Amino acid sequence: MSGRGTATVAAVAKGLPSLSLAEVVATSGLMSRTDRKYVLPLNDFLAVTEALSLRCLEIDGQRVFGYSSTYFDTPDLAIYRAHRQDRRRRFKIRTRTYTDSADTYCELKVSGRRDETVKVRRPHPAEAAHGLTAPALTFLDDALTAAYGRPAPRPLTPALITDYRRTTLVAADARITCDTSLVWRSGSRSLAAGGDLVLLEVKSASERTSVTEALAKLRIREQSVSKYCAGLVALGLATGGNRWRPALRRLGVA
Repeated sequence: MSGRGTATVAAVAKGLPSLSLAEVVATSGLMSRTDRKYVLPLNDFLAVTEALSLRCLEIDGQRVFGYSSTYFDTPDLAIYRAHRQDRRRRFKIRTRTYTDSADTYCELKVSGRRDETVKVRRPHPAEAAHGLTAPALTFLDDALTAAYGRPAPRPLTPALITDYRRTTLVAADARITCDTSLVWRSGSRSLAAGGDLVLLEVKSASERTSVTEALAKLRIREQSVSKYCAGLVALGLATGGNRWRPALRRLGVA
C-alpha cells in the first residue's frame, strides 16, 4: 500500500474528534468480537468515513501508529493449513510490537462460536519479538488448552513478519482499524502491497452495525483476507491459497 493511502487516512483522522486509549478500551475493548474485513480504494474509504459519525484514537498527539507482527507456525505450516481448510478450531500465534513505543505482546487469536474472534495476550520482551520465550509458550499452552483442550503445537518458529501503519476510528457500535503501508517479510523475501488502498477491519460485538450498513449502502463487499495467510501466499511460501487470491489481486500483488 502506497504512502498516499497512509496520508489520506491521516488527513481524515486529523479532522475527527479524539479519543484516548482508555476511552477506546472502555467503549470498544472487544477482545471477543466479530471481525469483518474490506479492501478499499481511497475514494470508497472517504465515502465511508463521510457517511459515519466517528472519533479517532489519539495517543501523545499521534493518530497513525506503526505495527510489526511476527507470526509463528510449525515447519509444515499446520496453523496456516487450518485456516486454509476453514477448520472450526483454528488459531493464530504472533508477537505484536507497537513500534512507536516498542511495547510488545505475545498474542493468541482463536476462532470462537458464530465466527467470533477471541484474543488473549501477555506482555513480551521487545528484544525477543521474533521468538517465543518459555513464559510465552506456557501462556500459549494454557490458553489453547482452555479454548480447545490441547496445548500449542511444537516446534513453533517465525513464519512471517507484517509491518504496517494503523489508525483506529470508533463509531457508536464498532471499532474500525485502517491499515496502510503493508509490507510482508520472511527471511530474504519482502513484498509491499501496492495501490492506493486501505485495509479496513470492522470490529464489533455484533455482526450488523452502523459501519457495515454504511458499507452495504455503498455496495462495498466484505473481503476474505488474513494478513498472515495472504502474506504466505503472496511470498510463495504456501500453496492452496485461492480463497485469498481476490484480496491479493485488489492489493496488487497477485
